[in-house]
Amino acid sequence: MKNNILKIVFLLALTSSVVTSCVNEDDFDIPPIKQLILSEGFETSTTGSGANEVPISLEGWLNFNTSNSRLWHARIFSSNRYAEFSSFFSANGTSDEAWLITPSLDLRNSVNEVLSFDTKIRFWEGAALTVFVSEDYDGTQAGLATANWVELSPVLPSSTQADVFINSGNIDLSTYNSENVRIAFKYTGSRGGVTTTYQLDNIKVFENQ
Repeated sequence: MKNNILKIVFLLALTSSVVTSCVNEDDFDIPPIKQLILSEGFETSTTGSGANEVPISLEGWLNFNTSNSRLWHARIFSSNRYAEFSSFFSANGTSDEAWLITPSLDLRNSVNEVLSFDTKIRFWEGAALTVFVSEDYDGTQAGLATANWVELSPVLPSSTQADVFINSGNIDLSTYNSENVRIAFKYTGSRGGVTTTYQLDNIKVFENQ
């Protein structure tokens, strides 16, 4: 009986040794952490209501309207904050070219970068939002016209997708490797023309897996 117990212990020890020897050090390697380069959900923005609009004013962000005084502003619904713009509230006979622009992003030390954000529309009266990237924008309102802007192709809500946030998908930014990459959200509308309400949320730039 004692000999049988010793044999079992020996076999268990031998099996454990074989299994352990088959595990490589690489099996325990921790995968590299992917960088989150930008994340903005406007949760710290002061919100307005009704005709009281509180412009987005976050560190590093730029908020311009080249043809009107109204700016992208913060709203809240169901405890969720977001950025919003609509030409519906502009004065009759006026137009809007409202730009909301991210802080300058340094993408020199990251790889496989992508942009992702959520968009909701309300009261559809035509498409009004375009999204751009630039590597030479100087951060001024005058510089909007002289910078080289490349239009991106995000997934945006259609006329039949109102009142629900739609994700843009992962938009490839991997070809941009400078220290001054900016993403711009441009609303173009007018009180007598396109007045669709656009809401932006969960804007992120990160290294894709």
